[in-house]
Amino acid sequence: MEHKEVASRLFDVGRHGAVYATRWRLPQRARRRASPEHGQSIAMPHADWRAWHICPESQLNCMAQADSWLQHRIRVFGLNAVPLGPVIDWHRDYSSGIRGPQKYSGMIDHRDAAVVGDVKCIWELNRLHHLVSLALAYVWTEKTAYWDTIEQHSRSWVEQNPFMVGLNWKSPLEAGIRLISWALVAWLTAEDVKSQAFFRRSMRDTIYAHQYFIRTFYAKHSSANNHLVGEMAGLYIGAVCWPWFRESSGWRAFARERLIQAMTEQVGEDGIGRELATEYQLFILEFFLLSGASGHVMGDTFPVSYWQCMQKMAAFLEAVSDREGNLPLFGDGDSGQVISEYVPVPRRTQSLLTILRPAAEGPPPAKRLSKPSLSDLRTRLLLWGKTSQAFPIQPVSQPPAWAYPQGGYYALEANRGGDREMIVVMDAGEFGLPPLYAHGHADALSFWLSYRGQAFLVDPGTFSYYADEAWRSYFRGSAAHNTIRVDGEDQSIAGGRFLWRQVANCQVQRHESQPAYVEVEGIHTGYCRFADPVVHRRAVRMSRPTSHVRIMDELACRDAHEVELFFHFHDQCEVRQIDVTHFEAIRGEARIAIRLASSLTCQLYRGSEAPIAGWTSDRFGVKTPAFTLRAHAHIIGTTEFVTAIAAL
Repeated sequence: MEHKEVASRLFDVGRHGAVYATRWRLPQRARRRASPEHGQSIAMPHADWRAWHICPESQLNCMAQADSWLQHRIRVFGLNAVPLGPVIDWHRDYSSGIRGPQKYSGMIDHRDAAVVGDVKCIWELNRLHHLVSLALAYVWTEKTAYWDTIEQHSRSWVEQNPFMVGLNWKSPLEAGIRLISWALVAWLTAEDVKSQAFFRRSMRDTIYAHQYFIRTFYAKHSSANNHLVGEMAGLYIGAVCWPWFRESSGWRAFARERLIQAMTEQVGEDGIGRELATEYQLFILEFFLLSGASGHVMGDTFPVSYWQCMQKMAAFLEAVSDREGNLPLFGDGDSGQVISEYVPVPRRTQSLLTILRPAAEGPPPAKRLSKPSLSDLRTRLLLWGKTSQAFPIQPVSQPPAWAYPQGGYYALEANRGGDREMIVVMDAGEFGLPPLYAHGHADALSFWLSYRGQAFLVDPGTFSYYADEAWRSYFRGSAAHNTIRVDGEDQSIAGGRFLWRQVANCQVQRHESQPAYVEVEGIHTGYCRFADPVVHRRAVRMSRPTSHVRIMDELACRDAHEVELFFHFHDQCEVRQIDVTHFEAIRGEARIAIRLASSLTCQLYRGSEAPIAGWTSDRFGVKTPAFTLRAHAHIIGTTEFVTAIAAL
């Protein structure tokens, strides 16, 4: 950490304490600084939800979520319909029963599970996404029970969370997401007299406090990652929707400038987020889109380059996803949502591509999503009720690129969009956003494989940030990825749950696309730290006519080493061993065969805890048993292994 950042952090600590010491003045400040615009409930044009034509499935799902909240039952991460009691305890981790302390937030260690439980479970509940479901149910049915619940939950949140007290005043990102939830509720219910009165009379001080908190303590320096984007999105949308205060125009301009700057600093020219974490690509793209759309609706248009960058981000997502929207979960992911309760990655991908990759007239791109209507409600919310035609979004007539050298991702494909579609995505890029590399995984030269619209060989995900350290280490370690581990060591050296002290240098040597095949070759030097340095070289080649994949791994060294190759299957795959090094994986009607080098000794794991092996986590907080194939060998000197994967 540089001296400038250390000084800035120390200054923020002092300022944090000073704000806490004078926190009692904040309501008076909010009242004094109220502007004439305080008379209106929300500045955004009212939601014309009757013209949205929401598909019945989306509407029924939303209503089911709302009804669950009427019964005070929570569905967060691994919790399924857990009762919350008559009054929600906003400081309780309902997964462990531990209640976070209600004291000055600066004195709480949110990473100490013994004191606070799993803070992610607490924060997820306090993002108030469920209020959006309740608001939609209210405007659709006009049943007052839904609005009464919104009001009850908001009032109890304010009562239990005095400014700067408790875990919910720990993170400006969480404050930003809460502002977005309240803004969507106010927008959806703007025509309702009860809603207008509630936000004007009861929420003014809280809305002011959230914006003041974000503006004062927003993420800086090495922490300016996806957190900064979410914070500025919340600040911008709050200032746009409630221009009630003398600071509102300044907050709005500040947040807008920081969002544009963050897009330049956090997204590469190829449209890939520099954290190199797929789920966080979805996360920040939703923040960018929701903010840009709100500005456009209000006449505060963002630059054309801002919209062009979002389209590049979406093009990358299209390139690395299969026809059903399945994505490789490279890097960390915490299932973070921007506008709603939990929605699976494929549906989020589909909604973003529907908005940002609209087809031009004429021949469509090589891949079109099969179920765009499922995301209709999400697209309407992300665009504040509008359609993509209302924004500076350019139609596309060509498929996205397959090679992304800057980000280090390569999408090898055969029969894209067809019945026998085969997609292999290889990760051969840098580690993530320096200097912390907080959300990177030790996954150099790993790959993900989908066949016939179904993921077969997957990146197992993240599972948890604050659970037992062994699980955090496993899911981001080399053994949890489709790559090679040498001498039982990760390719990179961790320095903490969100810190890597030494990272593997990974780069592509060549990539080539021909009508008959597509191939990429890369190396990483993560094991050059050994007394006898080891360089891993991997070449992946796909035959387009047959969809067969050949993987050549070379380990260049002089002495003896223990080598392990890992293949992680989706939890819905059945895997059987045909011969010593021959395996078949079956998922529904799709099958693939894997043949490994005869010199390898193979083992299958599923749901093992000693050693930890055979797990996937496609949703934060949930781990599921799945087959993992481990093939190992003792080598002396430079050695090659060839793996053949065939579509059956």
